[in-house]
Amino acid sequence: MLGIDAITANNGWAMAFTGACIVMAGLALLSFVISQLHKIIALTEGKAKKHSPPTPEPASPAVGLSAADIDLLDDLPAAARFYNSLTMDLGEVFSLPTLYRICQKENLPHPHITIMALRGAGYLVPAGEGNFSWKNI
Repeated sequence: MLGIDAITANNGWAMAFTGACIVMAGLALLSFVISQLHKIIALTEGKAKKHSPPTPEPASPAVGLSAADIDLLDDLPAAARFYNSLTMDLGEVFSLPTLYRICQKENLPHPHITIMALRGAGYLVPAGEGNFSWKNI
């Protein structure tokens, strides 16, 4: 006996259906675990923060502008002044990863796009060895 007859005679259809159900249930469980993983991580980070000393809040820029006051992508001169105020403590020359970390701490929207636009417009100029400085703003 070969082919479809052998599958039917030996419960092949039931085994195939059961296997497919097991695989689908496993994938559904895996997708649920992955979708809830951020909550588990937040719980573990929350416990770690309770035991660590509090970190001081980063100082807001002294210029008086906030990211809510300006449209960072449509008003590049204002965005350049705002980002320049964020990097005043870094000195004349700084690296872009440092600027990006500052933007993340300040919860600025789309820092990669804004930094790329500032570079394209010539506000951020290369200063050698992967560092950048501000054009006179």
